[in-house]
Amino acid sequence: MSIILADLFHATQKTYQLKLLAGAAGLNTPIDWVQFTEDSATTEFLKGGELIITTGMSANSDSWLYDFITRLIAQKSAGLILNTGRYLFVDAISTAVINLCDQHHFPLFAMPWKIHLATIMQDYGNRLFTQSYQEDRTTMAFSRLLLHPDEPEGAIDTLNSLGYETAALYLVMVCSAPDIPTRLTAQLRQVAPHSYHFRLGETCVVIFQSPDSNALTQALSDFTADPATRPAAALCFGSGELTDSLLTLHRSYEQAVFALKAARQQQLRQLHFNDLGLFKVFFAVPDPAILAALAADSLSRLEAHDARGHSNLTATLRLYLEHDGSIQAVADAAFTHRNTINYRMKKIRQLLNMDLITMEEKFNLRLAFLIKDYLAL
Repeated sequence: MSIILADLFHATQKTYQLKLLAGAAGLNTPIDWVQFTEDSATTEFLKGGELIITTGMSANSDSWLYDFITRLIAQKSAGLILNTGRYLFVDAISTAVINLCDQHHFPLFAMPWKIHLATIMQDYGNRLFTQSYQEDRTTMAFSRLLLHPDEPEGAIDTLNSLGYETAALYLVMVCSAPDIPTRLTAQLRQVAPHSYHFRLGETCVVIFQSPDSNALTQALSDFTADPATRPAAALCFGSGELTDSLLTLHRSYEQAVFALKAARQQQLRQLHFNDLGLFKVFFAVPDPAILAALAADSLSRLEAHDARGHSNLTATLRLYLEHDGSIQAVADAAFTHRNTINYRMKKIRQLLNMDLITMEEKFNLRLAFLIKDYLAL
């Protein structure tokens, strides 16, 4: 979770007399480092995420700045500060350069010549180093709190020193990818400014402090519905319940991980633990073997018959329950003649020794299938 360019700009705008010339839509870009360069040929060595500073001393043509910015955009640089007043002048910046930056959401700033480059670079470098150090401490503390909740003391002390109160409202969201797209990060910052995200294994964990759950859900819905986010179509999100303490934060995390599994199975873009219905009850059962035994009481005879005879009575029963006992609906769903379905249902009733008429019989069987779905996550 690097420093966001907008935060750095607003924090130092007056000190360094910075003026945003173009690319305002890219201000939510994270910065990894600050780099001074005058030679456009050196841009090929940039890794991406750098905030570039230049005086334009190497400018040898009217198109130099346009070509330089084009290279920086290709290298995924975070933005460019022009040290103006000697080699480059704000009034001389072409409309083509401004349009280029706006089109690619590439922030372009002007800074007067009287500002010493060494001063701003040292300041920004220190801020980035401090931010990186604090992020390392925060990530380690939250990771320990989520994965080792029985030993919270050291992690709690660290988080308290970083401004996270023990007794406060928190919510955990888990993303199916290790990184969250920058555009979504910007949307989440707007509705939940007090948040922290970090990579944990192959997922990204986002911890919100005192969030507006409805606003978060809407932000995710807007993101997933936006055609511009289609490259991230594989992303899905699981959210836990609100918890009132860092000491119980791991519960919201475990719920979020489970909600993410359910979202993947149901092919949903987002799912909240509160929306899981009976799965929430199953989740509260500490021993999965209890649930497995309960499902086996209802379905083991059918499953054993299917295994011996390579039949599909269990699947037929599931369809029968899902279609409220309609033989024709089951036949249509299974692409099978209704007479075949009637024969299978007769066999099912014999094996289960029940008529499948009462609500209790149907509920117990439906519950067994739900348990199997839960245990399959």
